[in-house]
Amino acid sequence: MPSINWDTVATSAVTALLVTLAVEYMAKPRLEARKERILGALRSRRELSAAITSIALPAAFLSIDMPKDVMGEVRESLLAERKRQYERLRDQAQALVDSMDRHAGTFPGPSMKLVMSYISTVQGVMLSTRTRHDKARLIHDLSKQIAMILDGRWWQTPARVRAVWELDRLVKRSQDQDGDEEPVSERREAAKAI
Repeated sequence: MPSINWDTVATSAVTALLVTLAVEYMAKPRLEARKERILGALRSRRELSAAITSIALPAAFLSIDMPKDVMGEVRESLLAERKRQYERLRDQAQALVDSMDRHAGTFPGPSMKLVMSYISTVQGVMLSTRTRHDKARLIHDLSKQIAMILDGRWWQTPARVRAVWELDRLVKRSQDQDGDEEPVSERREAAKAI
């Protein structure tokens, strides 16, 4: 009958206990924290995609010209709906600005700059003196481009690159058409004089 070496059994039990405790108290908290960061980033990205869609839908509705031949009660209903959609657009844009830090922080490098540029441009367009129709059309165009950039698949890389260029062009166009009569250099000189 083979004899049991109790020293080996005790060594194995102590080693198993120490490894289990080391994993439980040293590695597991970091792994759990990393998992929470990854899940939080994915959740924020999904929320951003949903927010972009929530902005694009009322913007698409408002960017359509109202038919000229509509009269009476139908016209009043359309005007009331357009007003409701504009309020929804304004609220969604404000909510997006309020959560910009959370959304932009989940993207690496250039994508973060694009998200911040999109959100700040949407806010700038909403605060500009453009007509509601022009605001809606520009926001709808911006939203289409950022949605392609963020949610496009890997096989859509050429379309995503074109969307980055188009987003950049739309951002510059929005800055050029803000209604500022005096150039930036003149505003800086006026600010220095004060």
